[in-house]
Amino acid sequence: MDNVARRLIIIIVATGAVSVVTGVMIGRYAIPDKGASPDTASVAPAPTSEAKPTTATPTLIPTPGPTSAPSEVVDGQSQVPGLPMRVNEFKIPVGYPHNEPGAVSACANYVAAYSDASNREPARIREVFKSITTEDSVAERVSQRLVEANNGTAKNFGVSSVNSPNFVLQYRVLGYKVVESKSDEAKIYIWLNANAGVTDGTPETKPRDFWGTDLCTVQWRGSDWKLFDANDGPDGPDPAEQRSEEFRRFLLIGAGA
Repeated sequence: MDNVARRLIIIIVATGAVSVVTGVMIGRYAIPDKGASPDTASVAPAPTSEAKPTTATPTLIPTPGPTSAPSEVVDGQSQVPGLPMRVNEFKIPVGYPHNEPGAVSACANYVAAYSDASNREPARIREVFKSITTEDSVAERVSQRLVEANNGTAKNFGVSSVNSPNFVLQYRVLGYKVVESKSDEAKIYIWLNANAGVTDGTPETKPRDFWGTDLCTVQWRGSDWKLFDANDGPDGPDPAEQRSEEFRRFLLIGAGA
């Protein structure tokens, strides 16, 4: 049983009996995971389906340190830490600098990309991964994990698909912690918030908030950071917990008002 599954659970009380259902998958693992222990995940209202317009593709970058240069462009190169230079055919930010902020930003945007509901469609997911992974075999392996997890989660919640109109499965990248950083490879914990549940279901299956981490590994290939692997990481703290301070926050640029 993975640590996130232990962390994210719902206690369902029905007809005088107590049953245990683990909460959402952070990354690839379907729920429920029987035998997990209770968690303090909070009940949250279902997110609105009305998306606010954006003027550019939202891009996650590490929060600048106190010594970061304030200017945005010097000699044609961005001075914003980790800022990508373009988006690919799936509107995923790519073209990162060959440094640690670039690796961190790549992980954040790649995790955000494969967490997006529209990119999790079986007919689309493999092509999405092929656009950001080191090779097709990585895209196939990671996308298959996610498809299987999506199918398992849909079955466990009693919906036909995680993309069903009455099912919520939304993620938001909150912060990061560098596990390992080398010139051509980096491993980063990406701290996530997830909201999952059935909008017209029982009170116990209504959308709830959960927190967890994904362990993202990127490698420098030619001229960019590429996704080499993605797996569930350790449990992630509630933002109100003191241990949430272990994670540095991201800036979101290019988002609409």
